[in-house]
Amino acid sequence: MKKSIYSGLKKSWKKSLSMGLVLCVLGMSAAGCGKTAETTETAGTTGTDVQVSEESGKEKITIALQANSFITDYDDNYLTKKLEEEMGVDIEIYQLPADSNEMKTKISLMVSGGEELPDVFCTYGIPQELILDYGSKGAFISLNDYLDNPETAPNFNAIPEEEKQAILDTITSADGNIYSLAKYEPQSWNLTPYRMYINQAWLDKLGLDMPETTDELHEVLKAFVNNDPNGNGVKDEIGVYGLAAGGYGENITVALMNSFIFYNGGLSLAEDGKTVIAPYATEEWKKGLAYMAGLYSEGLLSASIFTDDSTQFKAVLNNEAANLVGVVSAGSTSNWADANTNPNFLEMELLSPLQGPDGIAYTPYTPYNSEPTWYITSSCKNPELAVKMGDLFFRQDISMTARYGEEGVDWSMEDDVLSKYTTPYIDMGIFDKVTAVDLSNLWAQNNNKSWHNIGPRYASLTFTDGVALGTEDYNPELKTEQLKAQNYLKYQSAHPEHVLSGYKYTLEETERITEAATNIPDFVKQSVAEFVTGARSLEDWDQYLEELNNMGLQEYIECTQAAYDRLNK
Repeated sequence: MKKSIYSGLKKSWKKSLSMGLVLCVLGMSAAGCGKTAETTETAGTTGTDVQVSEESGKEKITIALQANSFITDYDDNYLTKKLEEEMGVDIEIYQLPADSNEMKTKISLMVSGGEELPDVFCTYGIPQELILDYGSKGAFISLNDYLDNPETAPNFNAIPEEEKQAILDTITSADGNIYSLAKYEPQSWNLTPYRMYINQAWLDKLGLDMPETTDELHEVLKAFVNNDPNGNGVKDEIGVYGLAAGGYGENITVALMNSFIFYNGGLSLAEDGKTVIAPYATEEWKKGLAYMAGLYSEGLLSASIFTDDSTQFKAVLNNEAANLVGVVSAGSTSNWADANTNPNFLEMELLSPLQGPDGIAYTPYTPYNSEPTWYITSSCKNPELAVKMGDLFFRQDISMTARYGEEGVDWSMEDDVLSKYTTPYIDMGIFDKVTAVDLSNLWAQNNNKSWHNIGPRYASLTFTDGVALGTEDYNPELKTEQLKAQNYLKYQSAHPEHVLSGYKYTLEETERITEAATNIPDFVKQSVAEFVTGARSLEDWDQYLEELNNMGLQEYIECTQAAYDRLNK
């Protein structure tokens, strides 16, 4: 039977929870939460009084998993049974809420209540500040010594050094402790979601070349808007379109700004690769705003970028009477219905990052950060066992099972199988060979074979991009498949050498910057809309900078600099 870890929460928690819940929303929790322990290092490390299953007599380990609608059974489950067999234990699964916010609140309730916790929390989405808070109060134990020991964590220590260090950078908290194992599986498609598309059919009709600079794009857009390239006799062409409120590469203003200064949504690094800066408080940012304001004033950039919602965005892209869009930014091809047969999408081609007046041609690249997922609690009587089970996920066969299902049925790495398949990455000479074949696309099906990739995992970018889909309906010649390789060639390296990533704030720093980190991004987004549309003049630039400083920008930069310096010691 699947159990709910939160079914037995006691009413006695209620008096002490209000502050903890408020801070949980802010990415922190109340001081004093968690089970009492002498120190973080010694909590839960005795290895005595282990739990034993009444049915089998084997040692029992309890794992709290975030529920997933695709998994029909966690007990009668191929991965669960494989782990039990490998480790010689019984696994008892408790389900946490599927909704991420409810899950985080539930864990906060459990930790704050001081109740007996499961041996392991196996879930994503706990903010770094909460991880640090739970760890410093003893609810999550430190794993440093276990991971340093190749006998306890042989598979983690077998990961190539550069990638292992990347994982360690992500999971090491500001206090130097490691409170979780993590999933590491970068995929090039997801690192550069701000993909710009241009209407190749319109370029061909008007006899225009693919633009390579912001000035060339300006000339192309004037031709698009004024020369009726969609041929319907109506001046309805939209030069530049996007969705400022979009969440996955749809904000075209962010994509265009990277022709003037690198910006991936937050603070960044100066050219020296060491100094933290706010790109939205630089002269380069001002130049980018002036460029987009110029496009807007000429009717080449649509004001609806700042007002449309997702439904309206898709309606414009999928307009049946005529294709309306010249240039657009979109992370997912699903914005176009049935993209591979959609006439509007088939007219579009991937546009390389445009070179700006100072020679910059970046995309809002975001470095991959591994996802903490396997937390061992102070209630665990045998933490070494829990570490060894988590480490097992880094072994290739278990890693593949966790993601794809049953070996030989749902996936294969046998040479005679691999030789039958290809991918656009291979066809375009990016990679040498297929690394694995996904035989069933179990990911999109209800099943009882995996945990839907919830848990630690290791797969390099080359390995992940090299997986071929082996289902009958897969066609590597489809445009959406070809785009993956084109995206790699045009976008993967279009970023500065040093990109700000992997740093962690202390609890004190988090308290200092919470308001600024919450309010400044919204203010910047609003200001972009105002400057571009003329609602605010660029002559107000100094006032804009003053407003940023009044919102705590300098303290935000100072704390981030301290956090980044700690990472690089």
